[in-house]
Amino acid sequence: MSPLTLAQGRLFGVLYEAILFGINFILFVSLLYLFFQDKRKSLSQRLRLIAICFLFSLCAAHLAIGMRGLYIAFFVEDLPPDTYYLDHTQPLDLIGKAVYAAATVVADSLLIYRAYTIFNGKWLVIVVPCLLLIRAYSQQAHGTTLFTHSIARLAIISFVMSFITNVIITIMIFLRIWLAMRRLKTTGISTSFYSQFLAFTVESGLVYPVALIIEGVFFALKNNGLEIVSGSNTQVLGIVPILLALQLRFNLSAYDSTAGTRNISTTLPTFGSSGASDSQRLDETELSGMDQKAVTSRSKTNTSSSTKGRESEEL
Repeated sequence: MSPLTLAQGRLFGVLYEAILFGINFILFVSLLYLFFQDKRKSLSQRLRLIAICFLFSLCAAHLAIGMRGLYIAFFVEDLPPDTYYLDHTQPLDLIGKAVYAAATVVADSLLIYRAYTIFNGKWLVIVVPCLLLIRAYSQQAHGTTLFTHSIARLAIISFVMSFITNVIITIMIFLRIWLAMRRLKTTGISTSFYSQFLAFTVESGLVYPVALIIEGVFFALKNNGLEIVSGSNTQVLGIVPILLALQLRFNLSAYDSTAGTRNISTTLPTFGSSGASDSQRLDETELSGMDQKAVTSRSKTNTSSSTKGRESEEL
């Protein structure tokens, strides 16, 4: 069996990216529908939606660039497709790299903001990831057929910095969620396997580092299968934030659920407490990403149950 050629890798890569873009499109439309169904929208929710819309447009542009490149390589250019793709000075190749770099910055910024939220707004926690993100963006390799050794080294540095950024953020969120679940178990409340799976894959952003590891393996082996996974990683960058946003909209966040449960159990009003404490608690809980409606329903349920308990004791 003959090895995969460069042109074949680009062809299969665009097909695979188109499949992922279909998934991305369905998730994006679902998120828009849920967003406009909700009449009360906070400023942070609006800003996150704007960032996700911009990221989705970058994903669509990257797929369009890949399809345009296939058309030129196979039907317009006089050179063989493999020779055409070897020249990284092509305008489409340069634009594609720029789009991927912009998508990386937006997606990583959303993940860093999620870490900032989970760590209760502590700026020191996200200083290192922010510096690594800036460093990775500054190391994006320009396309050229000259000085290939320097460009290859620059591409490796860019890949490594992006990988380290995502791994650090993922580990931070992963440990924070794990500690929150562990503290919740000490209260006698357990979370389902489904919630734990979503927490440790979607909420921690584990999907993209895994995709980068697969890309790194193909790069180390110098296999043209790298062309299949490298282009599709742009769609992965778009899918992960949308999945996280949908998870928050459906109140499936494991960390926010544990944080909300602790807030409710420790701040339920007693006799003579004013309503100001309730509104303050709801605002603080929404800052952590949990919906106020879910918190209100839980609060009412716990309040009614405690009232019934007191009535039975009085009787």
